[in-house]
Amino acid sequence: MGGPPGPDLKKLDYFVGTWTSEGAIAQGSWGMGGKFSATATNDWLPGSFFLQTQSESKMPAELGGDSKAVMIMGYDTQQNTYTSDRFSSLGQHETSKGTLSGDTWTWTSTSNYGGMEIQGKMTIKTVSATSYTFKYEVSMDGKNWMPFMDGKATKK
Repeated sequence: MGGPPGPDLKKLDYFVGTWTSEGAIAQGSWGMGGKFSATATNDWLPGSFFLQTQSESKMPAELGGDSKAVMIMGYDTQQNTYTSDRFSSLGQHETSKGTLSGDTWTWTSTSNYGGMEIQGKMTIKTVSATSYTFKYEVSMDGKNWMPFMDGKATKK
């Protein structure tokens, strides 16, 4: 509606391409945890206002096992925040808002699992043009955060 994609939006260029990630899920009220891996391919939709991700994940069975997901990322110029909507083959829809400070992306979300509202925080630290580390934490109250998973992603 108004002009070409702005400089904030272009920062999502970092994620374009195919990434593989692996890491560990912590033990917690959700179960024993364990290893996980994922492959994600990100590319711009026509117009370059939204970045689309197609991903496949392998997780412990008690956390849903293998799944596929589609995610759309963009930038809301009214709220000056990055946006993300993720839809999974497990029936989950997660909406996140993101910020970028230096080399660190922080994405926050609120999800409903079995009637409980859970807040999530994904912190992504860019290590190089082809590598980043990430950690995902969860909270019931927005004050006390518990580690859920952490790992590393590498661009193919």
